[in-house]
Parts: sequence; C-alpha cells; structure tokens
Amino acid sequence: MLFGAIRSITRPVTRAISTRPSFISTSPPPPQSCLRRHLLWIPPSSGAFHSLTDTRFPKRRPSDKPRRKRASLKPPGPYAWVKYVPGQPIPANAPNEGSVKRRNEKKRIKQQKSFIMSEKKKRKAQVQEAKKKKLAKRVERKMAAVARERAWAERLQELQRLEEEKKASMA
Repeated sequence: MLFGAIRSITRPVTRAISTRPSFISTSPPPPQSCLRRHLLWIPPSSGAFHSLTDTRFPKRRPSDKPRRKRASLKPPGPYAWVKYVPGQPIPANAPNEGSVKRRNEKKRIKQQKSFIMSEKKKRKAQVQEAKKKKLAKRVERKMAAVARERAWAERLQELQRLEEEKKASMA
C-alpha cells in the first residue's frame, strides 16, 4: 500500500526529469520537447485527461427495469416442439424430450409460488382466528361490564334501602 503510493508520486516526477531536454546540446530542441518543458506539471502518460480524450461510449449504468430484448435476436420458430397426433389432445405432462425450455426453473418457480400461497392461506387463517378471539374477548368484557353495572345498581338500591331502614329505626 505504502510502496504503491510512493511510486505513484515519484513516477511523474522521474518522467518529467528524464524527458527534460539537455541544456548542453547546441542544437535547438524539437517543438515537442519545448511544449513538454513548458508543461512539466502534466505527467506524460497521466490518466488525468483520459476521460476528455476517450472516444468510446461510457459503460451502461444499471437501471431499475431490465432492457427489452430485441426481436431480431430471438430465434425463429416455436418456443417448444411438442408431439402431436391429429385428433388427440396433447398431454400437458408429456412434451418432446428436452423440448421445454427452463423446465426445472419453471418447476422451481411453481413450487415457490405454491409454497408462498399455502403460507399466505395459513397466515390468513391465523389472522381470522385471532380476530375472532379478539372479538369474543371484547364481547365478554362488555358483558362483564354490563353485569358489574347491574350488580352495582342492585347493591346501591340495597344500601339505600338499608339506610332508609336505619333512619326509620333511629327516628
């Protein structure tokens, strides 16, 4: 990790130094080296301007919905070949050997769907049962509250009657 960082720092510097024209030479430098001398801060094979000079198309980004297949890529002919005797119905469970594409995958998908539906039915039955129990408990609570109210009303009448008898006996 450390060596890679040091290498990436030193590589442009060493290239810039190695491509610098020599000052001992009496002949005029070629035009490219003049340009290189003025632009020493740009490393020669730097990836800094790669995206500006790249002419290729960018990579396709992942999308939220799959691309539609082009019709030209689809091979001609039926999806699956099935044996057929004129006048007899084609059994659904006996196509040609190897003619049904994605047979195992379809079977797995059907099993998954049937399992999900059975679990859904179980869950629905459990929820209905729980709702029935909840409603029954609510009705029981209401009936108990009504019974308590009646009992309290009867007890109150009895207490008032006892109070009146007490007052009558005192007076």
